[in-house]
Amino acid sequence: MRKNNEAQPGPMADACLYEILEVSPTARPAVIRAAYRSLVQEYHPDKNPDNAEAAARMSLLNRAYAVLADPLQRARYDKKIGVRPTERRGSKPASSPAALDTGKGRANLRPFAFRPLD
Repeated sequence: MRKNNEAQPGPMADACLYEILEVSPTARPAVIRAAYRSLVQEYHPDKNPDNAEAAARMSLLNRAYAVLADPLQRARYDKKIGVRPTERRGSKPASSPAALDTGKGRANLRPFAFRPLD
């Protein structure tokens, strides 16, 4: 009898999650999301009724996206398969432009004013 935390055998055991989603290991989160959405439209069970292969592919896509969309799970997966950690664009929250503004050089800017509407 198998314990719940043991890996389940099947196509997921040998398949690379990046290959399932057809993206590079250095892909940004937005690229992974776009690839997932594109492939889901192609293999969704509503568009492929009575197609067991499409249903199996869909379950692989869901599992791959669940791991690669979560930064912590993706980091663990990358370490497991030996992908070097890289700085990915878009992997951190965007910084506020106001926080980056130090106020230098603002003396030369004209204040914005609306034209009168008359």
